[in-house]
Amino acid sequence: MNILLAGRDTTASLLSNLFFMLARRPKIWKKLREEVATLNGRAPTYQQLRNLTYLKYCLNESLRFHPVVPVNSRKALSNTVLPVGGGPNGKSPVFVRKGTIVFYSVWAMHRRQDLYGPDANEFRPERWADLRPGWEYLPFNGGPRICIGQQYALTEAAYVTVRLAQQFSTLETRDPGPWEEALTLTLCSRNGTKVCLRH
Repeated sequence: MNILLAGRDTTASLLSNLFFMLARRPKIWKKLREEVATLNGRAPTYQQLRNLTYLKYCLNESLRFHPVVPVNSRKALSNTVLPVGGGPNGKSPVFVRKGTIVFYSVWAMHRRQDLYGPDANEFRPERWADLRPGWEYLPFNGGPRICIGQQYALTEAAYVTVRLAQQFSTLETRDPGPWEEALTLTLCSRNGTKVCLRH
């Protein structure tokens, strides 16, 4: 039951954030629909969803650009040293005492140009064709505390996106202005996501 409850807001935010960006980028929506057309209008199987490469790029880019959980924290279980983050240039080690709470910004990490290129502040799904990030991409956190619902959320978001792309040729924005962030349990658009879908 926990996975279903936790997956509701996060998946809703992922889809809203994705459609907010796609509605402003008709070329990306068109390219995504061309890939989805290979299904010939059929409801996709789990394996077919996994094989839709450009869809995966779009979902990854949405999670990079607007991570649903943009800030996280961990408690040090023992004295430890982080390899970087200290000193005047941020490249020296940092001692972390047992019991210390360490906060980190997934949002800021996902916008780093040294990790994602000079266009890190742009929504560009194609970057995922060659990108194989490790710990610098944490939309679901990582390690032993990785989100248990990761595959559930990605599958659900992929399925909804495919079914909409099969039904609607045009996705247009109806939002009056640019993205304005709001942080509740998840990162979302302050104004919601207003779109118009056309056959």
